[in-house]
Amino acid sequence: MKIQILGSTLALLLISTWVFATSQQSIDEVRAVSANEKISLDVQRGSVEIKAASDNQFRVSGKLDEQAEGFTLDSAKGFTKFSVKMPKQLIESDQSKSNGSALVITVPVGSNIEFSGVNVNVTASGIQGSSLINTVNGDINALRLTNSVTLSTVNGKIDSEALQGQITLKTVNGEIDDKTSEGRISVESINGSIELESNPTELMVTVVNGEVDLVLNGTQQVALSSVNGDIELDLHNQVAPTIKGSSVSGKFELALPAQLDAQVALKTSAGGSIKNTLTNDKPNRAKYGPASSLTYSAGNGSGNIEINTVSGRIEIKKH
Repeated sequence: MKIQILGSTLALLLISTWVFATSQQSIDEVRAVSANEKISLDVQRGSVEIKAASDNQFRVSGKLDEQAEGFTLDSAKGFTKFSVKMPKQLIESDQSKSNGSALVITVPVGSNIEFSGVNVNVTASGIQGSSLINTVNGDINALRLTNSVTLSTVNGKIDSEALQGQITLKTVNGEIDDKTSEGRISVESINGSIELESNPTELMVTVVNGEVDLVLNGTQQVALSSVNGDIELDLHNQVAPTIKGSSVSGKFELALPAQLDAQVALKTSAGGSIKNTLTNDKPNRAKYGPASSLTYSAGNGSGNIEINTVSGRIEIKKH
């Protein structure tokens, strides 16, 4: 009797598992759209791949979230909106057991994309219009996006490569890793780490507690802000940069060209330290109090380097 009951239970479990695995609705929808279509996407859970194509079509295919109540797709007069319809309230236990959407979305290469999600990972590539991608707990992977690019996540990681234009990368607790991007780049993180190996003309980095590692090529202007985070900057192919940095107790470590052509002003105000091995100039201690400073001009002083910290450490050196 026990064996029969156990066998029946296993059979029911297998049937339930099969029903669970096959309960996601398939989707394959195509619309003719304009070359610079404004496209709004709302997918709350799962994974989404957004890729550009040369034809003027919007296509979405794959599987919907198993708890989805269907989808909406409206396209008219240059605007397309796609949304996976979800219940207003989801039981937490059901969330942990359910399968999110798994979608591939193809858009015209010149389209303007706006994506919103919560527990969703997003991959985007090849879009030359504009890209605004927001998720909460997901990762963002971006490749060859141009024009205006904004990527934002709270707990996820941002991996980007070969972006061009006006670029904004934001995370709270995740990591940001960018390679070979160009243009004007703004990067923000609270507790996550930032790694850039990029070629921006202008760069702004804001961090609270995270670690920052920057390897830059030809960058003209750099603005760095930190509370407790440590920032390492390795600058190549730019002898007259404008670099401004401030921190409370974080560390600045700058590796600069030996032929630096800039005015340099470094200052600590409450017990920090300054180390300079780029030139023979030495920092001066304040006559009263723990402050110290270092000011000198290299070459013709065409560039400008100003770093201030309350109690952090500042170091400048050759490559």
